[in-house]
Amino acid sequence: MSGIQELKRDQLLSEIGEDVVTADMLAARLGICTRTVYRYVSQLRERGHKILSGPGFGYLRLERRPEVQP
Repeated sequence: MSGIQELKRDQLLSEIGEDVVTADMLAARLGICTRTVYRYVSQLRERGHKILSGPGFGYLRLERRPEVQP
């Protein structure tokens, strides 16, 4: 994978957070097509990132929060 693709994929990951974002929103923010968003999300999931999605819903990322010790 080229450096630009890795950069865009990393940028995509940083854009997906606790607030829902759509593929169209991500594509516009990063200057890529929506099909590329789908491909990058798939690659990120393969690498273990917990990204939730659903038709007509968008994307959000789940991160494990550290357990609070009493």
